[in-house]
Amino acid sequence: MIRAALLVFALAAGNLAAQPQTATAPAPQRAAPIAWSSLNADQQQILDSVHAKWDQLPVPAQQRLLRGAQRWSTLTPEQRDRVRKRFEKWNSLPPEQRDQLRDRFEKFRRLPPEQQDRIRRAFKRFGALDPGQRKQLREKFEQMTPTERQAFLMGAEAQNRVGAVREFFSGVPEAERRQTRQALQSLTMEQRRNLMRTWRALPADQRDAYRRKLVQMTPEQRAMELDKTPAASP
Repeated sequence: MIRAALLVFALAAGNLAAQPQTATAPAPQRAAPIAWSSLNADQQQILDSVHAKWDQLPVPAQQRLLRGAQRWSTLTPEQRDRVRKRFEKWNSLPPEQRDQLRDRFEKFRRLPPEQQDRIRRAFKRFGALDPGQRKQLREKFEQMTPTERQAFLMGAEAQNRVGAVREFFSGVPEAERRQTRQALQSLTMEQRRNLMRTWRALPADQRDAYRRKLVQMTPEQRAMELDKTPAASP
């Protein structure tokens, strides 16, 4: 039972950096228990270690385990190997450290979607570094005071925004840049973040049309368009 539960946790934790997550509606307060016979053969095989105790599990625990089994069935052999290694690493941690990680994971789940999106992008950039760079950055971060860490994170966020703006304007024809800048000047910081997330999520051949549509809007129309919460970008 513990092994299966930790496997689900490893899958969920691994998805923080690899996949965007969408908000899910809370489960009904009195959801019916999930019968073991209702699981298909693959799900029963994956969850075989909890078969004997399945009927005694709370419904939310059954739902979490089933979601984990469904994710597992969609993974490639390489992805499954990475999850197994995460599980082995997780299993070797002291109980106190596991509790800390669980607490951090729950805090992440309670964050607004835009903050979750920023954290996922930061994990993705961190994962793109070579092992030596990741080790050096991790050691540097651990040696910082809380104030220095906050300043570091704010600087990284600012640098990311600058990079996003450069990327956005790199495809704007010179003759249209002034008009585009003027259209964006009245946007709030959150509206600019929503613009970048929406723009980055679009296929490359649709980005220019989206930018031109925004430029042609009135300031009020742009504000209404960009106050919508965009889907998390991949």
